[in-house]
Amino acid sequence: MIRHIHVGDNERVVLIRKRRFQGILEPGSHWVFGMGVEVETHNVRYPALDSEWSDFIATELPELAERHFVVVETGDADVAVVYTDGKLTRVIGPGRRVLFWRAVAEVTFELINVVAEPEVPARMVAALGRLLTAAPASFALVEEGKRGLVYLNGRLARELEPGSYAFWNAVTAPRIEVTELRRQTIEVTGQEILTRDKIAIRVNVSAVYEVVNAAAARAGVTDVREHLYRTLQIAVRQYLGKRTLEQMLEEKTDLDDAVAAEVRSEMEPFGVRVGVIAIKDVILPGEVRDILNQVVTAEKQAQANLIRRREEVASTRSLLNTAKLMGENPLLVRLKELESLEKIADKVDKITVVGGLNALLDKTVTIQSE
Repeated sequence: MIRHIHVGDNERVVLIRKRRFQGILEPGSHWVFGMGVEVETHNVRYPALDSEWSDFIATELPELAERHFVVVETGDADVAVVYTDGKLTRVIGPGRRVLFWRAVAEVTFELINVVAEPEVPARMVAALGRLLTAAPASFALVEEGKRGLVYLNGRLARELEPGSYAFWNAVTAPRIEVTELRRQTIEVTGQEILTRDKIAIRVNVSAVYEVVNAAAARAGVTDVREHLYRTLQIAVRQYLGKRTLEQMLEEKTDLDDAVAAEVRSEMEPFGVRVGVIAIKDVILPGEVRDILNQVVTAEKQAQANLIRRREEVASTRSLLNTAKLMGENPLLVRLKELESLEKIADKVDKITVVGGLNALLDKTVTIQSE
């Protein structure tokens, strides 16, 4: 008939008799009279009351609730951010009521209407991130050189500059997409094209582009890069298909200005600025490549022959001019003879001269080597 109940310093006991709420026992020793007594022991170091009597206490016994608990109640469009001793510890979703014990820690909370304010305040983002999956929010990190786009219930809400962000997902369904704004290069490789003179070739094309309007890029096309790739494909085919192989090889560095302008005008409404468009490589069939190599070899050989003939003509003209000068000036002949003699003397050890210098030059020269 009498029951002795001990309540520890970090405990509270919910007393129930015959399925009816009787009260809350604080630390100490308690004698309880009567039959059919039930107790729920709660450790107040876990601040939220986990009991089927929570709603009854909050609604039917407001004075008791005020004495022992901080009552946090949210509407259908609200979340409650709960702080324990000034630290963010929990977020309660819409349409809930939670009772927190006042016994051990100071519990405060902040109600936020997430329909009117879908973005998590910047001061909460870091602390909320520590709760991980317990936080009813979607997080995004926008790096330098990129732009974030926030969609709420399928509609674009705002653009995000570089930084860390979070948006409540308790009521709405936020979607955050990050778009690259820095310059990028796209390669269109191995395109097989038939030129106007019916030669099948393969080309590699390169283009530089950048997204200047992230919202227009996401709204206009599913994939900006894929759309630019297809646009370049069509432009290159139309451009090279109207030219012969010789014309194409002469103009292979850049596409025609008109063709490049078409690509740029196609991408501009989607917030994409296209820069240089160039044909990087032209891959020819084996037999065509061999023929072109032969043509180039023949052209270079003809150029070499032309240069050789020019040199021969110049040399002949030089000899003719020298002969004319020597015919008109005997002294020049004698100087050339002495020059030749000097060259011979450098190659022998001893020269014997008979009859003087004139004999050496005009008649007989005897050369002996020791």
